[in-house]
Amino acid sequence: WDSQCRALDEELHMLPKLSLLAAAFNVYLGGSPEDERESQIQKWQKILNVQDAFLFQRFMKTESQLLQYKAEGLPADDLSIQNSIVILETSQVPLIIDPASQAVEWLKTHLQNQQATVEVTTLAHERFATTFELAVRFGKTLIVTEVDKVEPMLYPILRNDLMSAGPKKTVQVGDKQIDWQDSFRLYLVTRDTHIALPPDAKNLINEVNFAITRSGLEGQLLGVTIQHEKPELEEQKSKLLHQEEEYKMQ
Repeated sequence: WDSQCRALDEELHMLPKLSLLAAAFNVYLGGSPEDERESQIQKWQKILNVQDAFLFQRFMKTESQLLQYKAEGLPADDLSIQNSIVILETSQVPLIIDPASQAVEWLKTHLQNQQATVEVTTLAHERFATTFELAVRFGKTLIVTEVDKVEPMLYPILRNDLMSAGPKKTVQVGDKQIDWQDSFRLYLVTRDTHIALPPDAKNLINEVNFAITRSGLEGQLLGVTIQHEKPELEEQKSKLLHQEEEYKMQ
């Protein structure tokens, strides 16, 4: 008991610093490759005097949640797992750079499993303005693919420019004042790894880059190989992790 109390006291003491690292990762590192993420985290750890290795995904999510993401089609490499957490936890609208379209397929599956009303459209679609307006009005989740720029009508949403009109909130969409629902979510997706946005737009979105690196590809291939050659190992791992979560709850 004494040992456990000391360990809990140490975790409680470190919690603010680890929370700061997680917040900084979420805000600043979503668009960076793996080596830059690791290097920057190490610099921040030295500044905050955090000795133990910091794993963003382990701090933010349980193993059972990460397994669920994989079951929904998320690639098993660390980059993809970290990116998925940034997408779900960021307070800004994410711009998802997804050359292979793996992330957007996972995102659609995940959101549907969460009982969200999901619509997918493109900026070039002739009914985009109407689709966007209805999504805001009724609190839907809107995934906009093939993004190559930020349309002016999106800026009030990106800036979160909400106005109070009695008990309800409204937002300007085009030339209309639209009722706002807190359940509305917007995800921007592009396959262009070199997309260039103006500074005023770039400051309003959280860039999340799924472009595959060598280490990321190695992680994905390893996961696929294990699943194909030794599926019983993956099943055993899932069972053990579920048991671990159950014991923590008890």
